[in-house]
Amino acid sequence: MELKNYQIQVIRDLERFLELLIEKQSISSAYSTLWNGKGVNVGIDGMPPYNSELAGVPQVCFKVPTGGGKTFLAANSIKPIFDSMPHIHPKAVVWLVPSDAILTQTYRTLTDKNHDYRKKIDVDFGNKVEIYSKQQLLNGQNFNPTSVSDNLSVFVLSYDSFRTSKKDGRKAYQENGSLLPFVRFKQDSGSLLEDTDETALIQVIRKLNPVVIVDESHHATSKLSKEMLQNFNPSFVLDLTATPKNGSNIISFVDARQLKAENMVKLPVIVYNRKSQEDVFVSAISLRRKLENEAVEEQKNGGRYIRPIVLFQAQPRTNDDSTTYDKIKHTLIDMGIPESEIAIKTADRDELKNIDLSSKDCSIRYIITVNALKEGWDCPFAYILATVANRTSSIDVEQILGRILRLPNTRKNEREVLNLSYVITSSNAFYATLDKVVAGLNAAGFTSKDYRIDDYVEQDTEFSVEQAGNIQTELKLDNDVTDDTNNVSDEIDSLNIDFVREQISPFVNNDNMESQSQSEVNDVVTDMLDHAKTQNELYWQDFEETEEYLPVPPEVGNKMKHYKVNQLYASEAGQIEIPQFMIETGRSLFSEHEHQVLTKENLYAGFSLLDKDTVIDFDSIDSEIARIDIDDSDAMPKAWKLQGFDSQNVKQWFDEQPSDRKMRLCKDMIIKKLSKNNAINDRDLEVYVDRIIQNLTEDQLTDMEQTPGIYVLKINKKVNSLLNEYAKKMFFEWVEQDKISCQSSYKLPKEISPTETIASIPKSLYNEEEKFDTEYERKVVMELSSLNNIKWWHRNMARKGFAINGAVNAYPDLMVRTESGKLLLIETKGDQLENSESREKAEIGAKWAEMAGRMYKYYMVFETKNPGYNGAYSYEEFMRIVKEL
Repeated sequence: MELKNYQIQVIRDLERFLELLIEKQSISSAYSTLWNGKGVNVGIDGMPPYNSELAGVPQVCFKVPTGGGKTFLAANSIKPIFDSMPHIHPKAVVWLVPSDAILTQTYRTLTDKNHDYRKKIDVDFGNKVEIYSKQQLLNGQNFNPTSVSDNLSVFVLSYDSFRTSKKDGRKAYQENGSLLPFVRFKQDSGSLLEDTDETALIQVIRKLNPVVIVDESHHATSKLSKEMLQNFNPSFVLDLTATPKNGSNIISFVDARQLKAENMVKLPVIVYNRKSQEDVFVSAISLRRKLENEAVEEQKNGGRYIRPIVLFQAQPRTNDDSTTYDKIKHTLIDMGIPESEIAIKTADRDELKNIDLSSKDCSIRYIITVNALKEGWDCPFAYILATVANRTSSIDVEQILGRILRLPNTRKNEREVLNLSYVITSSNAFYATLDKVVAGLNAAGFTSKDYRIDDYVEQDTEFSVEQAGNIQTELKLDNDVTDDTNNVSDEIDSLNIDFVREQISPFVNNDNMESQSQSEVNDVVTDMLDHAKTQNELYWQDFEETEEYLPVPPEVGNKMKHYKVNQLYASEAGQIEIPQFMIETGRSLFSEHEHQVLTKENLYAGFSLLDKDTVIDFDSIDSEIARIDIDDSDAMPKAWKLQGFDSQNVKQWFDEQPSDRKMRLCKDMIIKKLSKNNAINDRDLEVYVDRIIQNLTEDQLTDMEQTPGIYVLKINKKVNSLLNEYAKKMFFEWVEQDKISCQSSYKLPKEISPTETIASIPKSLYNEEEKFDTEYERKVVMELSSLNNIKWWHRNMARKGFAINGAVNAYPDLMVRTESGKLLLIETKGDQLENSESREKAEIGAKWAEMAGRMYKYYMVFETKNPGYNGAYSYEEFMRIVKEL
């Protein structure tokens, strides 16, 4: 199971935060720098500042809607987090869940070695993985100092088992002889809770300084929950939720568009209001059958098995006048639905236990519930939510709407109606019910944009298409509707079951498509689906019109300042497509030749360390070691400050290891650092590192044992230089072989969102531009803007704007358009920055200009120097050339 594109970005956000954490050695600074790098301010008009609930402990959040794969993201997050910590740190994870249902589900998933989530963790940790329940921990079942030292240990626990104000009554806080061996493990009295025996499970967990994963973290915001987290003595806390509470330190957002694009959810939700409860039953049952017919045809044409399910939501039994689930079941049976196709799932009655709803052998097509299908219950086959209640009240669908949103098999169906979800209700207070639909979408991490009201309305219904266009007005009127509960019982008991049975009979236990198509109901249901398709098209049109150019989810984008293209240049800028380097990907259905944007990963193809030299200058390390001694540093790879694992402790621990163990640890550090690069084969890397170590002198081996960090950096630098040399060689070779072309590709964004701006220089492409890095850059722009032949200029946003995508990515500082239509890409350089890296970028920039055509130019402009290689100019030469363009 591979990560989806949006999931890859979430993990990249985590990895970037961890890199910044190591670099900045400050949690709040890492958080701010992460968001600034995305063009988002932290503070006023931006993301809220970092909230340090746990002093000195990084606590960050992924906001991922229902159906977005939070558990798989958590499984993929464990390795990056531990990779950023010192080697000595125990690999222990507390995986917290909010309910017994999710506890059972998570434990079953993580202990199943054939499940994709467990497979991922096993791969990341070399199959050295142990999963524990709370009872196994209390019993010391394969849980001992040796096991936690050798393996990744994952403790699957519920909030309630540790969230308490009365610790005396909790086994985790009591003396435990089964855990006596841990008393001698990591002697650090400062990490222990007062007034709690050292053998208590909570004390053992505290000693391990675990990473804590908090599933559905919006449930863990109370004072007791925060105390619970502190009691674990965490080293890192990762929150996962669709609905973060105020104070959550969100580092990555996922929104509906991304899930829909990756075929994870059934959106939009199409909402229908029927004129009677008979119509709710008729619509739900017949629509379900039409969807199943579509699913059968889909499967015949290579699709996966799908059996659409209706969730009938009853009102709670506490209201004597409301329809109960027992009444609904008997009603369905009386209507002709086989009892074998009906199941009840409520708090006190679970007919779904041990049933695999996705199995072809399962016959269940109707599930009756109240609000029991909450977090922890998933069935992608659930397509329709039908509410059964008195007509004069709004329906509380908030709790279970999220249960119908997952798309089966995370695979888009050819028949578009199988990619949507449906809500059918019968209520005079329809727009109050819509409020509940929106609340349900919000609770699942979506927005009011993700539902559509069906505009197919029968002539004698209680509302009209015109009313649907003004929800705010109708909502006010509907709130005035009184709850006429006196007639509810009579209304339900007087359902015309014979009428419903007659209407739905062609759709029940009948595979005769002709009889279905000739039925009176068929036209109604066909219209329902046709209008659903129309609403789906409008849904995507809305996204394209309003959010096409927003590179971040709306929640983030709304906090950013956006600057549009100056109206003087908007028409022209919208037509520009800047060439980029492309490689051919082969034939497709539409073309003999398909191309994609060249990446460095393409150029790394075929790279091997086996035939590469191991020549590294280790002689200069003596002076570096001397400098480290003066700085009183231990040269271990930096990490954030962990309780009990500060640099002095790490150094002391490392010094105490035997020589062969030190050597193995050094090798592991080097491999861990380099193995993150997918271009390097892991086995080749091990062989290469062995070759390097074998060539070290005795003195160098001793130095490496004492200061391994410097050797890690040296070898890492060497391997990266080999990769860069290989990529450069392949780039120019492929250019010569015509394997790389330069084709129109990059479109200028309609708006930009820099965190700091300037607006004082004329002829800027956008209403405001990103602030300059240097005064020299400002000088160049001032001079260019004063020229009569220059039409506009743009400050290309670093790391987010256009890049010349060669063997190295070159981000020009400036784009300049001449009156004659030429586009100039300019990189300004102080003379002190003239080096081999600048030369590589200039040469690739010059090659880009050559291949892009005569209307495109590239200039690397030094203040006074002319280095003499392609693409590089002095400022004086550059200005002389530009004046004549």
